[in-house]
Amino acid sequence: SMRDDLYEVMATIEDKFWWFVAKRRIIKSMIDRYAPTSHTTSGEGSKPALLDIGCGTGGLLRDMADQYEVSGLDSAEAARKACGERGFEAKSCWLPDDIPAEINAFDVCVMSDVLEHVEHDAESVRAAATRLKQGGIMVCTVPAHMWLWTKRDEAHHHFRRYNKAQYKAIFEDAGLEPVVVSWYMSHLMPIMILQRIAVKLFGDKGSDDLTIPAAPVNGILRWVFASERFWIGRFPMPFGASLISVHRRVAD
Repeated sequence: SMRDDLYEVMATIEDKFWWFVAKRRIIKSMIDRYAPTSHTTSGEGSKPALLDIGCGTGGLLRDMADQYEVSGLDSAEAARKACGERGFEAKSCWLPDDIPAEINAFDVCVMSDVLEHVEHDAESVRAAATRLKQGGIMVCTVPAHMWLWTKRDEAHHHFRRYNKAQYKAIFEDAGLEPVVVSWYMSHLMPIMILQRIAVKLFGDKGSDDLTIPAAPVNGILRWVFASERFWIGRFPMPFGASLISVHRRVAD
């Protein structure tokens, strides 16, 4: 889990800060494209069900609430409180053993930048997969490349950053088949590399990187990052600072 003060910052900026806004657009695009279209177990006229594990301060819950019956889980009390202030109840959750969500009940499960916070990542994927209905999808994102590690990863209590082979391996033996496993945050990776070089040369101040840049810069970064939603899963992304995947539940 992250520090409480980071959630408080997130709650105030996640609707403006380019990275949060663009990432939610990308995740929503993956859900719109790959989620099951028939909801035979949902009952006539009722919404399909979405489970956001590690829902943070509730941005995705709000963005998906029109289309889905949304449920949020998070280990941090500060995050759950922020969700409550937005009108969404989020329950306490600790991966992999404590997931207060029904088995075989959800059309979509999201774990966005969650698995790097969890010591037992493969076990957490297996546990979360059991909450999906047959044919339901799991959408996950994680930071990539240990050589991009900075004090920000430590501040956010990350266990690791992933290479592609490591990341693919944690979904094995979970009754899931890969639909998309792709690099993303590709267009902005050169900027990140330059930033990391500067850190190596001039020292790491331990900044949380959560200061909103000037509006024109924020807008350009948001547009560039969010535009990747048109590429992911359709064209090979040769590199990226993060990984995104969509897996479908095929078996118990």
